[in-house]
Amino acid sequence: MERVLVIGDVIDDIIVVPEGQVRANTDTNAQITQTLGGSASNMASWASHEGAEVTFIGCVGSSDADRVTKEFESFGVHAQLQTSEKSTGSIVVLVEGDSRSMLTDRGANKDLSLEALTIEYLSDFSYVFVSGYTLFGRSEAEIKNFIFRVQDAGALLAIDPGSTGYIKDFGVELFKSCVNGVDILLPNEEEFELLSTESSHITIVTKGSHGVDLYIEGIKTNSFETEKVTAIDPTGAGDAFAGSLIANLSQGVELHSAIANATKTAAKVVTTIGARPQL
Repeated sequence: MERVLVIGDVIDDIIVVPEGQVRANTDTNAQITQTLGGSASNMASWASHEGAEVTFIGCVGSSDADRVTKEFESFGVHAQLQTSEKSTGSIVVLVEGDSRSMLTDRGANKDLSLEALTIEYLSDFSYVFVSGYTLFGRSEAEIKNFIFRVQDAGALLAIDPGSTGYIKDFGVELFKSCVNGVDILLPNEEEFELLSTESSHITIVTKGSHGVDLYIEGIKTNSFETEKVTAIDPTGAGDAFAGSLIANLSQGVELHSAIANATKTAAKVVTTIGARPQL
């Protein structure tokens, strides 16, 4: 088995599922759940759950390091956390049917140092997954230098773009330039509309209940259907897909089979509340 490194945000998730339409200026009954999340954190947990040997790099508030480390340990993930005087990131996720809206405070995640990840350190891993959220707010030179170190270390680099809103804030063309040449890009439909396939060798587009499309060197080669399920909370589907995909690849599973397996994993996660495996 080859080792996987996941780099990205740690977020305290507050997931709100209203029982009906949200009513302005009064109460609406809802199911509210608080869990540790963050796209990359969720992905790391799913990758470990699916059999990968996973190390996670992220940044949290200094008072939360022990709590977060123990949480990762419960999912079999080895966390190497940086700390900040800022609070650990947090997000409120409002789930309405198949759609969700996020109110985000990235907090300590903004202080994550990529410069600390040297070629020597990165060479211990065969697969490196980076959440796009980690790239926002950084210079083009810093991002490209980091990507160079990963690839020079000999690892396969996969990036989940993260957020259409943040990509637009960052600059679509700038973001495409920054991630140009990555091995695997994992956008959802909305992100794919912004980025297309030109930045990566392999682009895997997740489309929710409509399945997954695979592009190799810009050419659509395959589509994969997803299992039909009753979705309760779609929050972690993309993270579960990415985690399962990288886990399968790290265990020697061929790309098409890895995508098919990851699609099945993603279908399971939407039937429960929360973005991580059920312990």
